[in-house]
Amino acid sequence: MEVFLIFPKSKQAQQELGQELAKFQSEQVLKTVQKLPCSTEQKLELVDAAVKHLKAQQ
Repeated sequence: MEVFLIFPKSKQAQQELGQELAKFQSEQVLKTVQKLPCSTEQKLELVDAAVKHLKAQQ
């Protein structure tokens, strides 16, 4: 299988692509968390911990 990627050249288009990618990734994380076999409270704790971890990395 061959895959060709064409990346945007303008700064605005790069930012838009970045925003769309972030949106896609967050939707995938949400779907994964929703499928976990644990309580809603545990899922919220997991999401809170992930957000805290990501903020600490910045």
